[in-house]
Amino acid sequence: MDKPSAPKIAAHTGCGIAPDNTLESFMEGIRLGADIVEVDLRVTKDGIIVLLHDDAPLLHECTYEQLNQPEIRVKVSPIYEKYEIVRLSDILQIAKQHEVKLNLDIKTPAAIEPAIQLVKQYQAEDQVFITGCSEGITSHHHDIQVVFNTPNEFTAEERNNYSLYAEKVCKEAVSGSYYGLNMNYETCRQEVVDLAHASGLAVWVYTVNDTDAMRRFVQIGVDVITTRAVTELAGLTR
Repeated sequence: MDKPSAPKIAAHTGCGIAPDNTLESFMEGIRLGADIVEVDLRVTKDGIIVLLHDDAPLLHECTYEQLNQPEIRVKVSPIYEKYEIVRLSDILQIAKQHEVKLNLDIKTPAAIEPAIQLVKQYQAEDQVFITGCSEGITSHHHDIQVVFNTPNEFTAEERNNYSLYAEKVCKEAVSGSYYGLNMNYETCRQEVVDLAHASGLAVWVYTVNDTDAMRRFVQIGVDVITTRAVTELAGLTR
């Protein structure tokens, strides 16, 4: 049996010392040598896509320029006393310079179209993967690579028969014209990897920080491992 090829490394936002979704954190992912760097996306009142995981009332009340004022942004999170709120447009420009791929984890449906338009504006279609909120993207934007977020939990039936789960998620991804499966690592087993690959789908797992778990997913042949421990995973795969 051939040895599986090494999976790509996706740096989870906040994979180093800097706080999640900051420019500094993004640059840490690049410096650590990740193949892909993940960021979370939301949208401001004036339609600017920003790096932010959690919703905040101020997002709906402020333009980007207002939101990024020091006295305002610190109300979103204390981390913004020292860091600015980052725009996706800035990240796309930097990614182009460094030739790193991006996982854009869209956190709200309102951010889908503005994010896609930015990707197209910067001609980054081949450089970007979309996860998170993705409804309608594969129907309306055939040039965008979307990775289907699979359910985090099994039904009672699926707990007793994993094949049902594997067949369901692969069927849904294929019928929806998705690039692959984005799976909580606790739901990913050899059977779904084999079925996905036979169906022409890639398999991504998140967020794997334990070395033994990393080894297991390397062995079963997943295509991408998202981790906060980039250096440790690189030591196993390179």
